[in-house]
Formats: sequence, C-alpha cells, structure tokens
Amino acid sequence: MGQTLSETCNTNKFWRCVNVRLLCVQDDPSDRHAMAIAVLLLSSDSATMPDPKEPVFVVKRDLSNTASSSSKAEASWKNELLASIGEGR
Repeated sequence: MGQTLSETCNTNKFWRCVNVRLLCVQDDPSDRHAMAIAVLLLSSDSATMPDPKEPVFVVKRDLSNTASSSSKAEASWKNELLASIGEGR
C-alpha cells in the first residue's frame, strides 16, 4: 500500500476489501463465498475474515529495469502491491 493511499483511506478497510476480493475469485468454486457473505464481510468490522487460499498463479514483472527514475518508485510500489495481494494477506 502506497504512502498516499495509506494517508487517505482506512488501512484496515483497504486490506479487508483486498481479502474479500481474493475470497471471491478462488480457483475452486466451492471455496468462493456467496455474494451475501461478501457483503457481510465488507460491511462488518467484527465479522471473522477467513484467509484466502494460495492463488493458482501469480504474475510478477520487474518494471524497474526499463522505467525512468521517476517511474521506478511507482514500479517498485506496484511490485510490492502485487506481492502483497499474491500472498492473500
């Protein structure tokens, strides 16, 4: 999560949204939650959030080798976000 985003939004809600999104796109359909459960997880801070399973595949690209110096920081941030999302936590 970038510094600007962390300053402008609730970090816990951001990661809750990321986790719910990962739960909704699990490889095995039986592991996916119904929309009503997804809405409950998004609307309640006290609902227990199950951990998403490991993704089937994760695509990582190192954009910093071909980017300008101003773009390298953004590319690094994007790679960190992809890695965080890939871990499901």
